[in-house]
Amino acid sequence: MKDFLRFLRTKTFFVHFSLASISALLILWIAFKMMGIYTDHGDIVTVPDFVGKNISSLDNFVEDKNINYRIIDSIYSPEEKPGVVLSQDPEKDESVKKNRTIYLYVTSVLPPQITMPKLVDRSLRQATAMIESYGLKVGKTKFVADPCSNCILKQQVDGKDIEPGTPIKKGTVINLVVGKGSNGSEQVAVINVTGITYCQAKSKLSANGLSIGALILDAAIKDTCSAFVYRQSPKGGGDATVTMGSSIDLYITTDKSKLESNSTLDGDE
Repeated sequence: MKDFLRFLRTKTFFVHFSLASISALLILWIAFKMMGIYTDHGDIVTVPDFVGKNISSLDNFVEDKNINYRIIDSIYSPEEKPGVVLSQDPEKDESVKKNRTIYLYVTSVLPPQITMPKLVDRSLRQATAMIESYGLKVGKTKFVADPCSNCILKQQVDGKDIEPGTPIKKGTVINLVVGKGSNGSEQVAVINVTGITYCQAKSKLSANGLSIGALILDAAIKDTCSAFVYRQSPKGGGDATVTMGSSIDLYITTDKSKLESNSTLDGDE
């Protein structure tokens, strides 16, 4: 043991120890250097914004960006144009390694097929709720004299009856034929639909046995569905009633000041 401790203090030991340490550090440095070259360490790019791009233009879009992409899912969205990018992973402006694959979610070019539900013999309110829950759209509602008041008599697409269980595209407009009593004198309350969007008002009126009459639009309106109802005729609320199937005239706008002024006038009255 004494000889070993004496050896640790010799010049030979220090020379060999120094050479071994330098060699180890050199080997580690070379290993890290090679690993950095292999993994492109430090060679990063910024993720571009894919959202809103049409899928037909993606190859040209990424050509000079050192980024790859892959479409992993398509989502049906009737509010968006078909064949465009809805979201991406990673998000735009993130820093990633060169040639990283960006995963994209796009809008479906074709709407998915669903099975037509059975609406006949249901109440108008039930039918309207089912149409919306299935991803379909409520179309025109026609009221006819029939002993079954407020019952769905026919369900139609483009003027033709459609049977339950028939494959149909999501987003299809469903028209309804509704009974309003034998003498056609069934009375319903005039509901208030001011302050909500036109599409919401249309659905609400239909569910309550009423239909759209005249539609008066502001000149600046581009999207009717998202415009707001600021006036209706006859007015809703109170004890007012009309015959089932009666039409309600709607005034719609995108000017919120009209909603406020109309609300003030209603309050004064």
